[in-house]
Amino acid sequence: MESNDENESCHQTKQDKQEPTHMKTQIEHLFNKLSTTEETNSTAVNRVNITNKHGELIHFNPDDVNGKDVAIENLDHCEIFMKGIPSSLHIKNLHGCVIIVGPCSRSVDIDECYQCEFALACQQLRVHTSEECDFYIHITAKPIIEDCHHCRFAPYNVEYQSKQNDIAQSGLIWAIDYWNDVLDFNHKIPSV
Repeated sequence: MESNDENESCHQTKQDKQEPTHMKTQIEHLFNKLSTTEETNSTAVNRVNITNKHGELIHFNPDDVNGKDVAIENLDHCEIFMKGIPSSLHIKNLHGCVIIVGPCSRSVDIDECYQCEFALACQQLRVHTSEECDFYIHITAKPIIEDCHHCRFAPYNVEYQSKQNDIAQSGLIWAIDYWNDVLDFNHKIPSV
């Protein structure tokens, strides 16, 4: 959502009732497509790399990502659905992508993303130099953004069969959620 006021913060929060219908539609659309999509397997032992893809639907099962660091880079108009519990996510240079992930046991780093939609649960989230992205998050530490513009935040809204089991195994404290307490490092309060 764009703003004409230059002093307004770069991010906006949305309550459950006000969440963008576009994101909800994209998530529902992706779940419908996944019911007929073959699974993608990873060949890396401790790391999963997804790079240089265009217009693909990529699905990971828990065995593909559990306890692994996942790197997603240089994707254009791709959709990724990742069940299970990755250790960390490193996301860079995405355009027009939808990324839906089960609970990540540690951190998620996002850099240089444009017009993307993310549904993530994690301990820490850091977003840099990204624009026009929607974030549906459950996070146990305050999310940090820097050099971001027109990004929106709302509660994590992903449901799938093994979600509760994944949450328990991830170690995330589900009672703690800072989805709407975003720290914008470009809008620091000057010291007195």
